[in-house]
Amino acid sequence: MAACAWGLSGEAGLAQPKVVKDVYGVGVVGNCCTHGVGICAQFNRRKDTRVVAAFEQNPRRAKELADVIGKPLAESYDAVIRHPDVDIVAITCDPADKPTMVQKAAAAGKPIFLNKPPCASLDGAQRIAQAIQKHKVWLVHDIPMVRFVPVYARLLAEVRAKKYGKVIGYHHRFGMNFDPAFDLKRAWPERLDPPEKSGGGEMTNMGVYAIDFAVSLFGRPQAVTAKWRKHWDVYREADVENFGQIVLDYGDFFAFLEVGKQQLVGKSLHSNCMTINFEQRTMMIDSNAQLATINNVPVDWKEFSKDAKAVGSLDQLLTAVRQGIPPTSGVDNIVSATEVLMAAYQSIVQERTVKLPVTLPSPSQSAETGLAK
Repeated sequence: MAACAWGLSGEAGLAQPKVVKDVYGVGVVGNCCTHGVGICAQFNRRKDTRVVAAFEQNPRRAKELADVIGKPLAESYDAVIRHPDVDIVAITCDPADKPTMVQKAAAAGKPIFLNKPPCASLDGAQRIAQAIQKHKVWLVHDIPMVRFVPVYARLLAEVRAKKYGKVIGYHHRFGMNFDPAFDLKRAWPERLDPPEKSGGGEMTNMGVYAIDFAVSLFGRPQAVTAKWRKHWDVYREADVENFGQIVLDYGDFFAFLEVGKQQLVGKSLHSNCMTINFEQRTMMIDSNAQLATINNVPVDWKEFSKDAKAVGSLDQLLTAVRQGIPPTSGVDNIVSATEVLMAAYQSIVQERTVKLPVTLPSPSQSAETGLAK
């Protein structure tokens, strides 16, 4: 099932004319959880991109988006995509709407900057991949908090090159923690949306980072087992998970992911800590705390990270548009990673280990509701 996505980036690029401009116009489609506002700031910080149109249907998020671009919003998502000055479409709307927006932008022949999570279902992921294959446009999956961290980008290259030999174990703890006084419902009500709109809870929102990176490192697993927790009151009341554990079975080793949001007394922080064991080497990397050990011995962070580099999602997209070089964060992982996420939800709902490929829910069904029925 996932194999249909491999190589789509390269195939799309073969048909793409190179477009070299001093400044590329950007259209921003949506502002879910203020992601559109963040993307606007990212584009407007550069000299070679500028936001020329944007739209969001949620009144609160629409005002935030209009304030940051400094002018009235367009009349609709379609108006943004069709805008004659829009060269790149940045998609930051609700996850359930993203496949449709990708299809429309691809049909318009415009390169796509797709913010995470890419969609709300496996059907949606396949629709995205099919649209890119059909219309042969560039797409970059903007999922920056792991694969675009320099030390993890370097690790990804090293594992793919088999620099350290066979992997025998992997653990990644990725998420965010907040003091119990933090009012998440007021700040990000979208996080509490039903699965048919958001795809799920924090296993969809935060979990996609860890899943994407694991699939990038090791490919699609053979089977998935998962658990979730709904112990944070606002998540429990909304009946979506705030935390999850996902075990990926790669045959001769397990990859163990812990993802989501927690309430911890103290400063709000990100968690991005990874341990990877090879037969002759073990590494622990905590990029946020700037800590690392090699073979259980602490190493100097500056020395450890000094040669590590990562090419961000926007630079990847502009390089593809200008030079015809396929992005490394393209459509290749979207179907495989979404399939793993759907298998995790299926494992939880059905209380069993799920072998891949998973059974595809109908297009109208979401991660949780589709698998629960």
